[in-house]
Amino acid sequence: MTYWHMQLHPDDKNWGKEKELLNDLSLIGIGNDWKSGESQINNFKKDMKVNDIVLIRSGETPIALVEVVGELEDILDNDFTRLDWFRYRRKVNVLDFANDKQQPFPQPRGTLQKLINKTTDSYRYIESWYQKISPSFYKKQDGLKIENLYIQKFKIFNEFNLKFATPITIIAGINGSGKTTILEYIKNFTNFISDKDNDRSIINVKIFNKNYKKYKGETLRYSNSQSLEAKYFNDHIYYFSTGTSISDLKIFIAKYTKKVIYEEDLKPSEVFDKIRESIDRIFQDLDILITFEKVDKQDNVYFRNKKGEIFTIDELSTGEKTLLSKVLYLYLKDIKDSVILIDEPELSLHPAWQNRVLKLYENFAKENNCQIIIATHSPHIIGSAKNEYIRILTEDGVINDVTAYGRDIEWVLEEVMGANYTREKSILDKFDEIQELINDSKLNEAEEKLNALENIIGSHDKEILKLRNDLAFQRIDFEEDN
Repeated sequence: MTYWHMQLHPDDKNWGKEKELLNDLSLIGIGNDWKSGESQINNFKKDMKVNDIVLIRSGETPIALVEVVGELEDILDNDFTRLDWFRYRRKVNVLDFANDKQQPFPQPRGTLQKLINKTTDSYRYIESWYQKISPSFYKKQDGLKIENLYIQKFKIFNEFNLKFATPITIIAGINGSGKTTILEYIKNFTNFISDKDNDRSIINVKIFNKNYKKYKGETLRYSNSQSLEAKYFNDHIYYFSTGTSISDLKIFIAKYTKKVIYEEDLKPSEVFDKIRESIDRIFQDLDILITFEKVDKQDNVYFRNKKGEIFTIDELSTGEKTLLSKVLYLYLKDIKDSVILIDEPELSLHPAWQNRVLKLYENFAKENNCQIIIATHSPHIIGSAKNEYIRILTEDGVINDVTAYGRDIEWVLEEVMGANYTREKSILDKFDEIQELINDSKLNEAEEKLNALENIIGSHDKEILKLRNDLAFQRIDFEEDN
């Protein structure tokens, strides 16, 4: 990142349209004429880079501080009748406009100047302004959504595009299809070590701007990985990898109770009631069999089961730990306006909970203005997801038009997840063998094998019932023919 200062008027010090240009067009530029000076034109064309910070001024009067976000554009003409009169231009984001109390800029001369010496007054002026407004950037923002990811080349991905849904995106696919890789890639995007000059990978995001009261589209790439937008992105991405991480939750609950006691001036018992009510509300549809009890003076966290037995958080079942370490943490942490990445939330969960857990995350996303991106192997989660949420990774790319919502698990396994065998293969082979015997009218042999298979898997299995039916009709046809 380099600091610059420049003037935007077309050789007219009384032009006065700099704010209008920045507000309406988000452009800066320089004309192709001798007044600008060939060296300054070359600096603008060749030396200025995306992510550089530019102070816009009129003489010694500062007007705005902007960040370069676009590459050089050349419209091959100077048209002084237009607001964007200059031939060479770059897109910018306005970071801050100067106010009436702003001190004069200490170096008022020149159309465009690059600042290298950090000891100069002009460099310190811009540095000071930039550092002051960086925190204010956050105050203007409220919400992050990821729209699209493009990976030029990384591991198994080559020229890869993935569009995301809100409030939930479900990423599914066979082992090795890259589900976890995508989550980790997003999490580490702006810190990724790569040939930054050649890597064209991008993440398109929307950041809600309170000033404009709408989401503004931003494109993150390696070349602007130090921008305020990139920093905002990093600060609003939460990644939950596989595993329970119950120790982190234990520490967090202990700190949370102390924080609420201090900030809200509540008794410990009142804070415990708040946590207990949160758990009961969040997990009311899961028939969870435990509830929060207390935190003692040694920061040990206790729960109580339906029998009234009290035990430590470490003694929870693995499934309960999985739920609490992710879902409860999200609520107590009060995460809002962010993107949450969750890898395999189904681990150690009973299928009945897998069917319902997606609703917990969807409720959280809607209540807290978040976007949740889930990588999963669970047919129960896929079958409970709205069709527009699902993205299936394949060797040929991404399938977006999946109609899995409300379908039975066997269909999801076979049609969505590509499972060739939804039963043990030797049993499938026996089904095929019996069906072939029925088709060949070897009915006694078919019935003998069917009886043996029924003793193994039961008489109410749907495939057993189907074969019984086929066998009965085949006997009727055989008797009529004879």
